[in-house]
Amino acid sequence: METNKKVLVFIPEFPVLTETFIERELSKLVERNNVDLVVFSLKKGTGHLSENLRTKVLYQRLGFPDIFGILKYTFSHFDKISKIYGDLKPGSHNRLFLILKSIGYSLKFAIQKPDLILSHFLSEPSTIAMISSEILGVPFAISAHARDVTVTYEYAEKKAGEAKFITVCNKSAYYFLLNLLGGNNPGNVYLNYHGVDSGRVMREALGGIKRPDKYLILSVGRLTEKKGFSYLIDTAKILKDRGLDFVCYIVGFGPLYQDLKRQISDLDLEEQVKILGENKGLSNSETLGLMKVSDVFVLSSIQTAEGDVDGIANVLLEAGALSLPIVATDAGSTCELISDGETGLVVPQRHPNAIANAVEMLLTDKSFASNLRKNAYARVISGFDSSANIVKLEELINQ
Repeated sequence: METNKKVLVFIPEFPVLTETFIERELSKLVERNNVDLVVFSLKKGTGHLSENLRTKVLYQRLGFPDIFGILKYTFSHFDKISKIYGDLKPGSHNRLFLILKSIGYSLKFAIQKPDLILSHFLSEPSTIAMISSEILGVPFAISAHARDVTVTYEYAEKKAGEAKFITVCNKSAYYFLLNLLGGNNPGNVYLNYHGVDSGRVMREALGGIKRPDKYLILSVGRLTEKKGFSYLIDTAKILKDRGLDFVCYIVGFGPLYQDLKRQISDLDLEEQVKILGENKGLSNSETLGLMKVSDVFVLSSIQTAEGDVDGIANVLLEAGALSLPIVATDAGSTCELISDGETGLVVPQRHPNAIANAVEMLLTDKSFASNLRKNAYARVISGFDSSANIVKLEELINQ
């Protein structure tokens, strides 16, 4: 009887509150039971962990005792390690330290006897997976996303040449990677959306959320530059000056928390704009519950000067699955989901007046907003259903 392939998923932190799509995808893989999955993580995150993953996750990182095993392996396989060192082009990091770290983790991976190492991110985690693959003689694959492709990528050509496959979850990052590879697909780079389980989103949305007695505008994301929350706050000022009776909830945490609080205060918007969660965010169930009772969802993201930008933000898929009218900027791969005037309203980045006009339109034209929300739901179901997209990932693993 043929047994399932053993897949070791390597991810630095798990589960991450702002990366729910990864947790949900792995949960779906376990649910389908066509691969034998183990998640190897260095740090326990604060996100929700599905019941079927609780026995599948190992939290381990290198410590002082591992030094002896690393040195022993290095000296007993000196020729192999020398070749690996020579094959790595000098980069911004210490190649020797990176290889020694990879040896340590490969020794830990070996205990699990994987048939495949699947690493998230085209940055250092997949570099460790690539080196471990060569040490163990086990194939590796990569699930790439957004910033890890456009900003923090490492050894893209080498990884594309050696990986069993690389999946990228949005067209913006997909074509960026192909450009890094000289404009040609080597045959193992695939566009594959993570998608969303709309039924699960509905089940997880917390009921009984009390909403304010005025228009409720909602936005969700890490409090970082690329999410563009400063422009959303400027939008709130415009809407206040127009006399609109509303409150805007921002759900998230991150390094810009104090800066955004200061901006809210400087613009005298304490009654209109609230950052929920005291810089710790809210649980996914609470956030989804807020989506259910909101009047409009706004994603004001931008592309930063260094090239950091969203792919298809998971919160957009969730908002669509909950039939919430959406206003989004034209950053990243947003327009793969939101078509202006059809599944939402798309406005230019860094343009608070345009955001304000779009929000006001959806709040005041209920018939138009209703059509957009229905179309957004249909688009999510037809093109971004995780149950369909997970099949392609399984096929790549098992081919």
